[in-house]
Amino acid sequence: MSSFILSKRELYKLTAILLIATAAFGLSGLVIILMMQWMTLQSYAAESADKHGISEVQSSRLGGVAVAIGVLVSMGFLLMNGYRGSITLAPLGIFWPLWFGAYGCFFLGLLEDLRNNSLSPRARLATKSLLLLIVFIFSPGLVPSSIGLWGIDWLLGFWWVALLVTLFFSVGFINAVNTVDGANGLVSGIFAITCFIFLSETNNIAHQSGFYGASLFLLFNVISGRLFLGDSGSYGIGAAMLLMGLESLTMGVVSLPFLAALYFYPCADFSVSLLRRWYSGASLTAPDSDHLHNRINTFFKGFFRSKTMANSATGLSIALGSSGLVLVIYLADYISLTSNLWLWVFAFQGALYGLIFMSTGKLK
Repeated sequence: MSSFILSKRELYKLTAILLIATAAFGLSGLVIILMMQWMTLQSYAAESADKHGISEVQSSRLGGVAVAIGVLVSMGFLLMNGYRGSITLAPLGIFWPLWFGAYGCFFLGLLEDLRNNSLSPRARLATKSLLLLIVFIFSPGLVPSSIGLWGIDWLLGFWWVALLVTLFFSVGFINAVNTVDGANGLVSGIFAITCFIFLSETNNIAHQSGFYGASLFLLFNVISGRLFLGDSGSYGIGAAMLLMGLESLTMGVVSLPFLAALYFYPCADFSVSLLRRWYSGASLTAPDSDHLHNRINTFFKGFFRSKTMANSATGLSIALGSSGLVLVIYLADYISLTSNLWLWVFAFQGALYGLIFMSTGKLK
C-alpha cells in the first residue's frame, strides 16, 4: 500500500524533475528519477516527520538505496555507451576493497533503515570499524604514512599506529556525515561536489557514476523533499567520500588541508556538537537538535511558507557555502589541490561557521 498520494502540485514537481534530469543526464536520468519516485510511494522504510529537527514532511528513508542504484545504473549506461574513462588503476575506477567499504557501510545503514534500532550504537560502531579495517588491510596504501608534520609523521612511520589513527578518524568521519544528514541537498550536495572535483582530476568512471547518482538524488530531494538519505545513504556516502579522499591523498593528488576544506561542514559541526554535549554534561551519543543546520532552518522558515523549500534552502546554502566555496576556488584555479594554502580556506570556513552559529542563537 502506498504511503503518499501525488497531489497536483507534486505532479508538477515531478514533471519538472523529469524534464531537468532527462535534459542533463539523458535516458539514464529519466530511469533513475522514475525509480526514485516509485520508492517514495512505498509504505515501508518511511521517515517520520520532524525526526531530525528539520524535516516536517513525511518521506521515505530509501534515498540511500536510490543513490546506490543510481550509481550502478549510471555506470551501466556509461559502459554500454563505450565510456571507460581512466582504467589504468582498476576496471571500474577503484579497486574492490573501496567498493566493499562503501557498499558494506551502505548495507549496514540499510539494515537500520528497514528495522529501526535493530542494532545498538556500539554494534554499529564496531561493524563500521571492522569493515574499514578489512579495507585498510587489503589496501594498505590507503593508510597515510605522513601528513607533513614532523612529530606526527614520525608516529605514522609505524604502520600499526598509522592504521589505528586512520581507522579512528575514518569511523568518526562517517558518523559525522550521518549526524549532518537531514537537510535536503546537504550531504548529497557535498558528495556531488566531491565527485565532480575528483572526476575532473582523474576522468574516473567511478567518480562520474557517483556524480550522476548524487546529482540526480540532489535534484529529486531538493524539489520534492519526499526521499531521504537515511542511514544507508549517509553511511554509504560518508564511506565513499572518506575512501575517495584517502585514495587521492595517498596518491598525491590532493593535500590534507584540501580535504579538510572540502569536508569542512560534517567534520566541524560534528566536533562542535560533541564539545557542546561534553561541556553540558550530556551523553556524547545523545541526539542533538541544535546543529547549525537546525538553526539555519529556523531562520529560513521565517522566509518560506513551504516546509520543503525552507529545508532545501538550508541544505543547499550550507553545501554551497562550505564545499561550494572549495569548488569555486578549484574552478578558478586559485590554489593547487596539493597546496597547504587550503588551510586559509579552512580557517575562513571556521570563522564563518562560528559567526553564523553565534548570530542565529540557541534553539528553544
